[in-house]
Amino acid sequence: MINPLIISILGYLRAKNSACSLIDLVNLCEQDFLLLIPKGVDSQIVIFQKNFFVMNALYQIQRDIQSEGFSLAILPLEICLIPNRAGSKGTLTTRDTDLARYYLDWSNLDNITVEEVDTLFASFWQRYSAIDKVDAALTTLDLVRGVDWFEIRQAYQKKIVISHPDKGGCADDFIEIRSAYETLKFSYDAS
Repeated sequence: MINPLIISILGYLRAKNSACSLIDLVNLCEQDFLLLIPKGVDSQIVIFQKNFFVMNALYQIQRDIQSEGFSLAILPLEICLIPNRAGSKGTLTTRDTDLARYYLDWSNLDNITVEEVDTLFASFWQRYSAIDKVDAALTTLDLVRGVDWFEIRQAYQKKIVISHPDKGGCADDFIEIRSAYETLKFSYDAS
């Protein structure tokens, strides 16, 4: 099924010529939602369906513009058209592929309950807050995103030796470094 929001969203993205957010696109399509979403639907389902329609349109656009020399970056706070460099082809991450598969399956639009929407929202906020914790943990260990587990362990071991109270370090710093390490250990699923 062709999503009726594609034309307005693609036009907006091309005219904007810079990144926008998912909420920008939801606001852009507010009038269209009046025709697409029946009245009397639970408010949680309405929020889900608005998001679904926009994300479905974005993934259809992403799929279709690859042959036109563009990629479409789809992140909640940054959605933008990106010209492909000569010879490069936009590749999707596993996360993108899984999300695209979900949002391109129209059966997911209507076959959802309020409880499932609540679970999806809770899961989103858990992951969203975990990203903040990972960034803070990396900063505590003087690291940046993209480091591997070996680099995390090395940074932790260097910092923990300096901050250990038995070595003259500050107990609060020691606890903060250990907490950062545990956050990253959980996040990186390391053993």
